[in-house]
Amino acid sequence: MWTKLYHNLAKPRYDHVWIVLLLIAEALLSTLIVKRVPYTEIDWVAYMQEVTTYQNGERDYINIRGDTGPLVYPAGFLYLYGFFKDIATRSIDTTDPTGLGGSTSLEAIRIIQWVFVVLYVINSAVVLMLYNAVLQRMRQQQNTQSSTTTMVWCWRIAMGITCLSKRVHSIFVLRLFNDAPAMILLHISMYLFACCDSWALGCVVFSLAVSIKMNVLLFAPGLLLLLLQKNQSLLETIRHLSICASIQLFLGWPFLTTYPISYIKKAFEFDRVFFYKWTVNWKFLPEEIFTSKPWALILLACHLGVLGMLANKWWQSSISQLGDANARKLMRWTKCNNNKIRLSPEYVIYTMFASNYVGIVFARTLHYQFYCWYFYSLPMLLWLTSFGPSSSGDKFSKVVLPLAANVLAVAGVEYAFNVFPATELSSAALQIAHAYLLLKVMSSEVPSIQIDKEKMK
Repeated sequence: MWTKLYHNLAKPRYDHVWIVLLLIAEALLSTLIVKRVPYTEIDWVAYMQEVTTYQNGERDYINIRGDTGPLVYPAGFLYLYGFFKDIATRSIDTTDPTGLGGSTSLEAIRIIQWVFVVLYVINSAVVLMLYNAVLQRMRQQQNTQSSTTTMVWCWRIAMGITCLSKRVHSIFVLRLFNDAPAMILLHISMYLFACCDSWALGCVVFSLAVSIKMNVLLFAPGLLLLLLQKNQSLLETIRHLSICASIQLFLGWPFLTTYPISYIKKAFEFDRVFFYKWTVNWKFLPEEIFTSKPWALILLACHLGVLGMLANKWWQSSISQLGDANARKLMRWTKCNNNKIRLSPEYVIYTMFASNYVGIVFARTLHYQFYCWYFYSLPMLLWLTSFGPSSSGDKFSKVVLPLAANVLAVAGVEYAFNVFPATELSSAALQIAHAYLLLKVMSSEVPSIQIDKEKMK
């Protein structure tokens, strides 16, 4: 009976049931967290101070600041959190000696927490749809019913893991960090790229994500490669990139036309130096090394070097899968034919997540809220490198051991981000987990790049 149930529940008609059950659990858990776990102030007051300064007419980014220091986020952040401020204060007493219109009162914060609960569930839904799109593709490429059933349950476990992070729940519904809405938009853009084949609209949403926090640019190398492969034309790729740039110009216009240098330097502060006390990933290093310029240059060189190695790996895979002539079409100025290219969902998702992950591994520092930059990619990258279409679902060494190792790797990262303050041990555990996944990405096959034309009909 149990074997029959195991196989029956793995059928496609139960995929959306699984997603709905996970989302219901997420909504209930997030509600319970808001009601039972006290809110702890970290950045919300500073956000409201920065937003209020902007709303009072200040356009010089140097002068827009809060208790945590000067504003270091692009203009989209001000517009979004200004909207949050309006929501929070619409139905409460706005008399406030601090001049923030009551936006930092406990009543206002509770209203915004409920907004973030909704945003969290929306983000979970988008992420689960990305996983489900990959699951459907894996189904199409399995050979036997037995291996398909095992593969389905492995991927459902991965989907469940995306709903279990204590730290990510905290980032969204208890801390209200701007990392959360930035990643929601990023995941929506990935859904548009991977599942809807909507690249222009996806670029709009991607750029909106960048306008809230520039960490989204870590996904840009992967997106650039995908645009080149999708368009098979430099001119069309430039057109898509101009969409991204136009959004930034439009949102930053009030600042670019008044104090442009100030805006560019602060909103996209690439040389920002972080405090050693908040680092999660390098706590086993002496502080003098952590803050040194040579260490920063070493990490940058490693970042660029690994990206280059992955680019070569992706290029060789393109030649292998598409042929040398087709692979080289992406470097032509204009498209040589009207054939439509549909990149596979797993390839789009894998490429963007891998691009971001390399930046995470060699980041100069990771703060606790940065975890949501890549938590949702961990099961995806681990499972795609372990349970792809070529893997067998019937052997202990091909299923149970990789599954256990993958769960342990995610648990190691989760452990590190839940130790406060970070210790040498927690940072070492994080780096071991990072190295494990990076090696898997470097050594595994690249997913199928293109969907067969027959399957597009």
